[in-house]
Amino acid sequence: MISSSKTMLLVALATVGVIFTTASGFTKPVEHEKQPPTFKVLDSQEVDLGSRSIIYNRVETPLLKPQPPVVERAAAPVTAHIPTPEELEEIRRWEALNYVGLYLSCTVYDGQWTEVRFRHEDTDITFWSTANFNYLSQLFDLLSEDTYYSLMVMVSDSTLKELDQQNAELRQSGQSALATFPPTDLLQLNTQKQKSTWRITSKAPAPPEAQRAIEDLHAHYDANRQALMDEYAARQAAQIAHEKWLKENPPQPQDTVIQFFPIQSSHSPTEARTLDSTSSTSLQR
Repeated sequence: MISSSKTMLLVALATVGVIFTTASGFTKPVEHEKQPPTFKVLDSQEVDLGSRSIIYNRVETPLLKPQPPVVERAAAPVTAHIPTPEELEEIRRWEALNYVGLYLSCTVYDGQWTEVRFRHEDTDITFWSTANFNYLSQLFDLLSEDTYYSLMVMVSDSTLKELDQQNAELRQSGQSALATFPPTDLLQLNTQKQKSTWRITSKAPAPPEAQRAIEDLHAHYDANRQALMDEYAARQAAQIAHEKWLKENPPQPQDTVIQFFPIQSSHSPTEARTLDSTSSTSLQR
């Protein structure tokens, strides 16, 4: 039954041409926009969606431009590119890199702490950091001296007060082992070293490659801290401005108008008859 429905849809699509769609838009109007052509409406149907409608207009078939014939051209000869010594060196450099993919789930507490969870190979790893991973949320790749990281960084914000309440509830329910809290001495180390500090708190030993990834992330953070902070502030300001604009200019639902007309099928007569016959047989069943 599914295949017959698909066949009927193919026949319908082969014999209908859609002229244009006037879709509801929530963006600002564009000045000097090219006006769509007008057509004689032969039949119209409206689907009422409450605040707006979808209107289907069957219009008179316009004069269509003839399709240019397909001219077969001989394929141009392909000349093999011979890499330059510099290109060969660059290829060898990328081939020698170690490629690592990381999915980081982060919770930032009061802008001072970040608890990061990720899985590497067969090990679940959790570490606490004094780096604010909100500033790394737009980082999708990172190239170190010998490793290329593909990153997905998901960040949420919370407070230490909420964390204390969560830990208290875990202790009351007999799940004290699940309680988590930041190593408070990391803030002092951060001040002494003048750079971000971190510590793995999960029980299972972290593979050396995972530890190296954490080190490379913090090295990038410390080397680009101000630029990362500025980019984050710019994103926040843009988001606030967009929300303000939406509040001052609430989107108004508009009708969607779809105009269509019958055209000659692009299928061969034999194929069209076969499809039509198959559809009729399926409907009789």
